[in-house]
Amino acid sequence: MAKAKNGQQKLTARDITFGAINGLIFGALLPVVLKNMNIAISANKGFVIAIAFTVLAAVGVAIGFFLSRYIKIIFQIAKFGCVGAANFAVDIGILNLLIFLSGIASGSFYTIFKIISFTFAVTNSYIWNKIWTFKKTDTKETGKEFGQFLMISVIGLILNAVIASVLVNVVGPLGGIKVKTWASVSAAVASICVMAWNFIGYKFWVFKK
Repeated sequence: MAKAKNGQQKLTARDITFGAINGLIFGALLPVVLKNMNIAISANKGFVIAIAFTVLAAVGVAIGFFLSRYIKIIFQIAKFGCVGAANFAVDIGILNLLIFLSGIASGSFYTIFKIISFTFAVTNSYIWNKIWTFKKTDTKETGKEFGQFLMISVIGLILNAVIASVLVNVVGPLGGIKVKTWASVSAAVASICVMAWNFIGYKFWVFKK
């Protein structure tokens, strides 16, 4: 985290830019999810959505900074949340793409699709959390750090896949929700549950300074 000379946190153009980029990732992939949920989005609306989330993410980071004056960790949580939203979009976007291409939204193939999509999200997560959220620039123990990151992420992957698969294959669609829509809802619930686990593991073990 950038620091001012008096030890206080500092909001930089880099923070706003990185927040905006993550917002753009989320906004750009959201139409893919909506399309698989049978919600038609025109190209113009898709563009507006992408721009809207780009701005909202940048504003969210700024708000997190100002709130950190009262609770210091909020700024870091805001950045982690921004990265998490982008990871969610990568995860759900790829999952929906695989479902769309295969026409399969349940069973063992769904679990495989979920693992594939989550793997892409984990890669995205490592890059952004290292260089931005936790600002770990030391490369002396990169191998050890990456190993720890993988351990936390693999546990998160297992939790993610298990939660999503149980909701899809055991619980099943609730409230008359369509199968494909329920697949996305289940993935979203799993991702939210795992975010808390990842933040704690990354902050206090992987990227601990």
